[in-house]
Amino acid sequence: MIDSLTSDYPDIGKHSDFLVEVVRNLGTDSFEEKLMNFLSKLVPIDHCAVFTYSSQGEAGHLFTHGKMPQRESEKLARDYVEKFHSQDPNYRSIKELEKEQYYRFDRQDVKKNYDPAYQNHFFDRSGLIDKAASIGKVEDGQVYCNFYRMNHSATYSKEEWKTLEKLMPLATALIAAHFELAKLRGTAFMDNGSENIVNKSIVHNAISNDIEPFNKLTKRERQVCERILLGYTTTGIGLDLNVAPTSVSTYRKRAYAKLGISSQNELFALCLRVPKS
Repeated sequence: MIDSLTSDYPDIGKHSDFLVEVVRNLGTDSFEEKLMNFLSKLVPIDHCAVFTYSSQGEAGHLFTHGKMPQRESEKLARDYVEKFHSQDPNYRSIKELEKEQYYRFDRQDVKKNYDPAYQNHFFDRSGLIDKAASIGKVEDGQVYCNFYRMNHSATYSKEEWKTLEKLMPLATALIAAHFELAKLRGTAFMDNGSENIVNKSIVHNAISNDIEPFNKLTKRERQVCERILLGYTTTGIGLDLNVAPTSVSTYRKRAYAKLGISSQNELFALCLRVPKS
């Protein structure tokens, strides 16, 4: 697989070890870091934000990764999904291109092509100064991939943009494959602000703090377990609860220890054994 990819994309072969790591980590929490490591060997990318659009047109957030402070990048992702995605100049095209396997958007001047409020919120205040964007087809919608430069770097040069043009079909295909595999594994996180309201209620009742053994958990430990049951990744839980991924891991370990389990599957099994009132 790697040999065929590198033959189609010149210069990638030099960094095939990094590409192997990306492929190995498809569908895992480590994918985004491995992807950015690989891409940055070919062209410097400061920030990557990936969103999803379902076949019904609902926006969601898959992951963000880069040099922007975590809290700031999480807030921007949430704001995009909840308030601003319909103001994205690419929004209409995304809907019109829902059957395209891959599409790369033309380069857009972030100082001219955006609504003033959108530009101020996502570019002027955040330090993002240039972006390349693409969409890739997935089973029930699209992944919308954005690769940014920030103000401590220069905008993409002509040569860097040419490299991106060659690189983005591969990067987009890898992100699409990651999303599909994460869904199969039950670890995909798509935060659209309103999705899963009913499911959240069911899960909350299932591990209510007055039911054994979940009454041993602190509020935060229970919140983490709820989101694990809903299929959130560690990154997704951190975004939803506004805490660092390392803190999520700590809460998960503490919760599992109190419950006498060691895996997500055991958590599911424990929920199914709890008598429902």
